[in-house]
Amino acid sequence: MPGTFKAYMKSIQAKTGKTPEDFWKLANKKGFVKQGKMTAKYADLLAWLKSDIGLGHVHANMMITYLRLRTNDPQLTAATKKWAYSTGYQSGE
Repeated sequence: MPGTFKAYMKSIQAKTGKTPEDFWKLANKKGFVKQGKMTAKYADLLAWLKSDIGLGHVHANMMITYLRLRTNDPQLTAATKKWAYSTGYQSGE
């Protein structure tokens, strides 16, 4: 993956005015995350982030990655986890 996790999060915040924590709270409020676990399908998350929030495809995928990291989603690959942690993701960000 090009770029760093931290740079993607900064870019998303600059575009939306929302922090990763804001997205976490919104995902919980919408029921995409319940009791710290991912409950939404990828397609539903992508549609929400692209249509309701206005993110492009790559930024939407990065925010999905953030939510999956935060919930320790088993669908997240080891390679993606390694990339995120090595390029700026902090657990519980």
